[in-house]
Amino acid sequence: MKRLTLTALLLLCGVAFAAKPRAENVNITGTGSREVTITYTLTAAPVVVTLDIETNTASGAWVSIGGEHIQRVSGDVNRQVSGKETYTISWLPDRDWPGNLVESGRARAVVTAWPLDNTPDYLVVNLLTTTNLPTARYYTSTNFLPGGLFSNPAYRTSSILMRKILAKDVTWTMGSVNEVNRQTQEVPHSVTLTNNYYIGVFEMTQRQWALVFGAYNSNNFSYEADHAMRPAEEVCFNQIRNSSGTAAQTGYEWPDAPFDGSMLGTLRKKTGIDFDLPSDAEWEFACRAGNGEGLWNDGSIYTNHVHDVHLDRLARNKNNVGSPSSSSDASAGTAIVGSYAPNSWGLYDMHGNVGEWCLDWYKADLSGTDGSVMTDMTSRNHVRRSGLANDNIYHLRSAARASNAPNLQHQYIGLRLACRAGL
Repeated sequence: MKRLTLTALLLLCGVAFAAKPRAENVNITGTGSREVTITYTLTAAPVVVTLDIETNTASGAWVSIGGEHIQRVSGDVNRQVSGKETYTISWLPDRDWPGNLVESGRARAVVTAWPLDNTPDYLVVNLLTTTNLPTARYYTSTNFLPGGLFSNPAYRTSSILMRKILAKDVTWTMGSVNEVNRQTQEVPHSVTLTNNYYIGVFEMTQRQWALVFGAYNSNNFSYEADHAMRPAEEVCFNQIRNSSGTAAQTGYEWPDAPFDGSMLGTLRKKTGIDFDLPSDAEWEFACRAGNGEGLWNDGSIYTNHVHDVHLDRLARNKNNVGSPSSSSDASAGTAIVGSYAPNSWGLYDMHGNVGEWCLDWYKADLSGTDGSVMTDMTSRNHVRRSGLANDNIYHLRSAARASNAPNLQHQYIGLRLACRAGL
């Protein structure tokens, strides 16, 4: 059988998934081996559209060539689209998948239309105003992220990378029963969250904070070589949501929208996306990543509350240079986000590095609660999750809860962003 380049083959063999809504009339043309143009129509819009390229194996199964080979795509793809009779995607296979040949009839392009209430697993939000990139782009996995998750520093500096958490109507037990050094505020109770949501793959970094708010918000661990990708810290709850400074404005507590001049208010205006902090229950659900009591969030066993080798792989903590010997010790303190292993859902640093503010007012006894955001202001403190970089092991468990006054600024307290899933 004659062997053809992938570009030539695609002229013969475009397909679309039968989704509802769905892409139809997929047509592929090529210019030599340099550029492939894929056109399609939609049965309904607006939708989010993604692209995959598949080849047919000797056994007859269709498999993706891998998102790392489908990087240089542009046009009506990886974003919300609407308002056209025909949509167009451009792909550069000679740069993404050079030198590859396939036999005739053994490759295809897959165009998938995602309804707005079920968008893809990864959301990338561009913070730069000087690019032509759409504010929000969507990808089915980290393999499709342009440049790669860690090879491209944008996901920890100039863009915010979010992971979709399928939590709607899932019933689970929040809190703990028998964990070593458990605290009384970890009352086990049944929770059923009502919505899917996106949550940050990484803690918000100093560079991201600066692009939103105009200056690095850190007085610590800001060493020239790497401070941009260390977590933003010295940030208080009020500054994040309820004011432009440490003193709260009235009328901006959840469920009200953030104060316009707060970091979140500014970020919402910049992106058009309803960014917020995660709730107490949303944070714990995402941290656990489907793993139960007595386990770290990658499924490994919590073995020792003094020095746990599993945690050393997962998070910056007191035992792996979370406590700097001096103010200029660049190897210690907070770590560059993503320096440790992810949890089972691909989220980084949820067991340590910086504590992370949550929406809820703090309540020690959660007996009888259902996971809704706590609006009772009796304690005058907000929930803070995730252990600090200089914390003991037992403070870094998934169930561990703490609280701080909303005007507190601390060198080991920062944040992780969340927003609703779907548009």
